[in-house]
Amino acid sequence: NVEGNPTDPNIVFDLHANSNLVSYPFSGSASIGYTIPSGAQESILAIFGEGQSAINLGNGNWAGGLVNLSGTNGYWFIASEPVSFAYNPPVAGSARQVSPIKSVPVEYAFDQSAQQAFYFVNSAIIGGLDIEKEDILVAYNDEVIVGSRYWNGEYTDVPVMGVNPNIESTSGYCADGDKITFKVLVSSGDLIDMASDAELIWTNLGMPIVNLKDNLPLEVSLASAYPNPFNPTTT
Repeated sequence: NVEGNPTDPNIVFDLHANSNLVSYPFSGSASIGYTIPSGAQESILAIFGEGQSAINLGNGNWAGGLVNLSGTNGYWFIASEPVSFAYNPPVAGSARQVSPIKSVPVEYAFDQSAQQAFYFVNSAIIGGLDIEKEDILVAYNDEVIVGSRYWNGEYTDVPVMGVNPNIESTSGYCADGDKITFKVLVSSGDLIDMASDAELIWTNLGMPIVNLKDNLPLEVSLASAYPNPFNPTTT
C-alpha cells in the first residue's frame, strides 16, 4: 500500500533545455494546445509519451499521435530553452481530441521500451505519389522491426524503440549510433524499400524530421545500343 498527497494542480514546472520528465497532475485529460499556456509552448519542441508523440509546428499547432495529456501518465518534454509554467486545468465535460493512432497488424507490431525515439515523417512518396492512409511505415534496425505506424499525413510520428536490458523481447532493438531503415507496407501487401533525405542515426529521445521516397523508376526508356559494331538498329 502506498499513501501520499496528490500533487498540487497549481504546481509550477521549471524545465531546463533538452529533455525533462514531467507529470500531469490531474485526474482528467486535455489537449496539448489548451492545457499548456501559449507562452510556454513557444519553448517546447516536442512531447513524448509511451509510443506516441507530438511536435510543435509553431503558433499553437501540434502534429503527431499524441494529442492529449492525461492524469497518471508521465511525459518527456523536449525544451529549446529553460521555461516555467503551470498547466491550464482540464475543463469538466470537455471532449478529448481523437488520436490518429490505430493498431498495426501483429506481424508489424513492436514492444514498448523505456528507450525510444520518434521519426516525424513529413512526406513519403512511392511512384511519384504520396502514400495512402492504409499504408504502414515500418522502421528496421537491420532486419528487426523496431517501430511502425499507419500513415496519417504530414509529420506522422513513427516510434522507434531502443534496447531495454530488462525486456528480453527488445533484443536487437536500437542502440545509440545504429542506422535505421524504413519500408512501407502498401495496401497490396508489398513491402517497398524507402530512401531518406537524411542519414537515420538512432539516439534515445531523438526527434528527426525526414522525407522518404522509393527507389522505383518513374519511367522506362530504351536508348540506342552504342557502340554496336554488329547491328545498325536495336529491337
